This record gives sequence, C-alpha cells and structure tokens, in this order.
Amino acid sequence: MRLFDTHCHLGWFEDPSRAARRAQASDLGILAVTVCPEEYRALAGVVGDADNVAVAAGLHPWWVRDARDADALIDILPEVRFVGEIGLDAAPQHSAAWEAQIDVFERICTACSKTSDPSAPKVLSIHAVRSAGHVLDVLERSRTAERCRCVLHWFSGSSEELWRAVDLGCIFSLGEQSLSTRRGREYARILPPDRLLTETDLPKEQETPTTIEDVTSSLERTVAAVAAARNADIDDVRHLLASNATGLLGI
Repeated sequence: MRLFDTHCHLGWFEDPSRAARRAQASDLGILAVTVCPEEYRALAGVVGDADNVAVAAGLHPWWVRDARDADALIDILPEVRFVGEIGLDAAPQHSAAWEAQIDVFERICTACSKTSDPSAPKVLSIHAVRSAGHVLDVLERSRTAERCRCVLHWFSGSSEELWRAVDLGCIFSLGEQSLSTRRGREYARILPPDRLLTETDLPKEQETPTTIEDVTSSLERTVAAVAAARNADIDDVRHLLASNATGLLGI
C-alpha cells in the first residue's frame, strides 16, 4: 500500500464494498472505524474479506447514553483485534453523558486489556476531545496502553499530555484538520518518527458524498504537511508513514 487512512468512516460511504475495491486499486490501506457494534457487524459483512481494509469494532462517545451501552461491544471484543472509534468527548454539547462516557470507556479498555493477544495486540483508535488527561488515566489504570497499541486520533491535548502519551507508548494519527493548526504542525515536527500515522476522518457525516479520490487527495496533502513540518523529504516521509501503518495493521 502506498497510502494509509488509519481513521476512516468507510461505513458512511454510499457503497462501502465498492469504495474498498476502489481503495485497493488506488494502493490505499484503510482502518475502518465504526461508531457502534451494529455498524461494525454490517461493515464487516460487506468488506471483511478485503485485503486492504481492517474493520474496527467501536462505540463512539457521541453514541453513549449510559454504561450499559458498552455491553454489546464488550461481548464481541474477544473475537476482534481492531477496536474503534472509542474514547471520551468533554465538549459542552456532549457533556450530559460524561459520567456514562467514562464508565463505558473504562469498561471497554479493561476488556481490551484482558483479551489482547501479546503476539498480535489489539489496535485501538481513540477519540480524546478536551479529555486527553482522562483518556490517558484510563489507558494507564487499565493497563491498556501496556497491552494494546493505542492510536490517538486527531490529538489536541497539551504538550505535557503529548509527552505523557508518548511515554505510555501511544501512536498519533494526523490529518488535515490537526495539521491546519499551529499546535498540530508542532506535534508533527517533534513526535518520534515511529509514532506517526495518517488519517482523514472522512466522510465528515453520514451520507455526506465522499469518494476514495477525496480520501487519497487528503492523505497526499497530509503527507506533504508532515514533510514540511519535519523539514524532510516527502518521499522519505511517505515511506515512513506507510511503514508505520503496515507494521501496525498488517495489511
């Protein structure tokens, strides 16, 4: 694979199966995150055999209302390696379910930690909006950071939280949104090279018209932005990012 999107909502494409085939023809590898177990089952049913796609079972914090919402995901965690999108969101519009989010995230992380295979650790794609410290607390307390590969999607925490996450072994998926900010570009510059991945977070919303060409164009701009931030050769950066994703996803 030439490019990798390590946080893509493939299930929100009009025809996910066709999009997966088009991605393969474009040398594009995808970690397809989902927002609930029902979406995971549906997406795995239509693209689960694609060599260039890893489908993750998730429960997005926006879909959480109470702690029992974790039950359906926890039931299937022993049989899946890729998990996401999960995490916490403390933005005001999502704060009403904050306590439930904490309970759900901790339960999911504990289950991931207990069921992760050391020879093929679980890979988690994690949402951490205005909540990086809380997310890291849970990853540390549950030993998830130790036993799984934790990818922080669109990380926007403080510098102190960044280095704490690095020390815990976290990986960071960067996209155009994060690299459009001064903080995001600085993080792209200073992060260890083996902790960098690319993402798009596309489509933006369900049923938003999006093509695989939109994804690859966004990724190419992301690679260029990372190279510029690190003052590095773009081909070297493209190779580095592809190597990091291949090692993580095995596709």
